[in-house]
Amino acid sequence: GESIVWSAGFGYEDVEQKRPASAQTVYRVGSVSKLFTDLAVMREVEEGRVALDTPITKILPDFHPHNPFDQPITLGQLMSHRSGLVREPPVGHYFDPTQPALEATIASLNETTLVYRPGSRTKYSNAGVSVVGYALSRMRGESFESLIERTLLQPMELTSTSFRLTPKLKPRAAVGWMWSYDGRRFAAPTFPLGTGPAGNLYSSVEDLARFWTILFRGGKTKQGHVVVRPETLEAMWTPQRDAQGRPTSFGIGFHVQKLDGHRKVGHGGAIYGFATQLEGLPDEKLGVAAVAALDGANGVVTRLCEYALRLLLAQQAGNPLPDYERTKPIPRSVARKLAGTYTDGKRNVWLRELGGTLTLRSGVTETTVRQRADGSLVVDSPLAFGTPVKLENSTLHVGSRRYQRIDNGPPPPAPQRWQGLIGEYGWDHNTLYILEDHGQLYALIEWFFYYPLKELSPTEFAFPDYGLYHGEEIVFRLGEDGRATEAIAAGIQFARRNVGTRSGETFRIQPVRPVEELR
Repeated sequence: GESIVWSAGFGYEDVEQKRPASAQTVYRVGSVSKLFTDLAVMREVEEGRVALDTPITKILPDFHPHNPFDQPITLGQLMSHRSGLVREPPVGHYFDPTQPALEATIASLNETTLVYRPGSRTKYSNAGVSVVGYALSRMRGESFESLIERTLLQPMELTSTSFRLTPKLKPRAAVGWMWSYDGRRFAAPTFPLGTGPAGNLYSSVEDLARFWTILFRGGKTKQGHVVVRPETLEAMWTPQRDAQGRPTSFGIGFHVQKLDGHRKVGHGGAIYGFATQLEGLPDEKLGVAAVAALDGANGVVTRLCEYALRLLLAQQAGNPLPDYERTKPIPRSVARKLAGTYTDGKRNVWLRELGGTLTLRSGVTETTVRQRADGSLVVDSPLAFGTPVKLENSTLHVGSRRYQRIDNGPPPPAPQRWQGLIGEYGWDHNTLYILEDHGQLYALIEWFFYYPLKELSPTEFAFPDYGLYHGEEIVFRLGEDGRATEAIAAGIQFARRNVGTRSGETFRIQPVRPVEELR
């Protein structure tokens, strides 16, 4: 409703300094930034200074990515991820540590080509919302950060929220942590993104909760100041429709979904070292915010938010409060029995046991499988929770899909034509891995996402038609020896990293007895 009923922090905001986390700890909240950017634009719409169907070139005449379609990009399409723009700009992208100015980030988009016809398909774009923020700044003749501070954050009294890490906020800033599938863990990089309006916000869970109270008052502060009108919020919470008239999962800025039949709106955030989820039920006026100082832990914060909303719904209805499900490790004997390679004829999944931990590589991520209280198995990891896993004879059930166990012997060598492409590219803080598995070339990008690549030519590969980079490609540049020196993934240049040996011979092991005998 209109008040914060509970807020708290757990663990440490700085584990090395043993500084406890609290409800006032400041986190990087990633793409939650987009809500504030879009809300600021909707204030301009209310005042009649701009319309959502305004072609963006009327505001930014110098903005001209190659558009092979006979349809201009509108402001509203940029805000609802239906502009057709690439996900990341060539300059100031998610991997770029050089901290370019927003103007340089937007200018670099003139080197890109639209992936889809504007309005034809949803493609999540950090570049797109950055254009929105830059357009807002140009319309008002004020820096984006100052404009948001003056028009939104100060009237809302969000004193722990800013698009800059100010001297006031820095002493309470949490240290985020990175991790990888191979067990590495290191402090997250802290550079601000070049796509600031899409991802540079800092905030506390208490401020995010206060943000919900203002929205649930119909856009008014406790003192009666109108930040945004109720009808504007309803417009932002109404799903956009695709070319066939079907509702999408996005309104304006907000995700729009269902939770147990209730309308749910909000947004997630994923940025180096942090995972955020902001979820609300506007009809019941219930909202929750959760943040973790661990990269990719969106499965955890989403689960916490949904559990908290169910608690609030039960309390509101006078029903018994639901329990929070906990899992435990799988017995090592069970994990070893399950380990293997499985296929449905089109795709493979892998169950791997290491040190008593069972991991499932299915879809685009690798997750941990654990045991429920009733003995059944379920995915439970920082990335995701809830998919049931079950082995019946040689048939593996992962959710609703079925797979058959196949020979788990050594796979054949990678095709010769890919040998010069396989390797590591990019930065220490965010490395792109090109790898081959069972005759399929993959890109492991942003630490967690395995994407099978479709070969278009010896040096050109397409990302799959789903995930972060659908509609985009990876192009390899080769040296004189035929070995790739660079991978240009979704328009971003990743230089080859000179690590290890060319073919990995240093790490080759020749077993002298069968592995099963050695266990």
